[in-house]
Amino acid sequence: MHMLSEKLTRAAVNVAENDDQSAFQELFRHFFPGLLSFAESYMKNRMLAEEVVEDVFVKLWENRKMLPAIKNLNYYLYVAAKHGAINCLEKNRRKGFSFSIDDLEEEALHFNRTPEDLMISEQVLREIEHMINSLPPKCRLIFRLVKEEGLRYKEVAELLNITAKTVENQMTIALQKLAVQSAHLLPITRLRRQ
Repeated sequence: MHMLSEKLTRAAVNVAENDDQSAFQELFRHFFPGLLSFAESYMKNRMLAEEVVEDVFVKLWENRKMLPAIKNLNYYLYVAAKHGAINCLEKNRRKGFSFSIDDLEEEALHFNRTPEDLMISEQVLREIEHMINSLPPKCRLIFRLVKEEGLRYKEVAELLNITAKTVENQMTIALQKLAVQSAHLLPITRLRRQ
């Protein structure tokens, strides 16, 4: 994870200092899938969510000289996607779109997988994914933002307009449920590592 962070930091610097389009494409490829899922969880419309996230990247390119000043690009992009989604929903309110964090759609919650996931067998990975998807929608979103996107509790709380204590409580619920459900996976993963 640390090497990936360094690689993305170098890419951001290259974008800012050298207008490097290939480095920008690297940032886009890394962040787009997670941001799309996140925006879609707000909007319930994949096409509109794609437009919002693409707009986030257009603005990022237009303001690329400011990239070195952004301390947490991941968090910055999620906040931008959130505001873009909310602004789009407000503009399209007459079309029947509504926003509720509790009504998240199942398909809108598939975030990027880490390289560590690739080391786990496909069967175990499918079982883990099924367990995560069985969490309540809000709990699942919080879990993915913290564990997969690397956001801190405070950042997730600000992003979702909830308290840090709520994030902590939802993470406790998620981890307890996953621990109970995954007890049968432990022998499988141990065997595969030997």
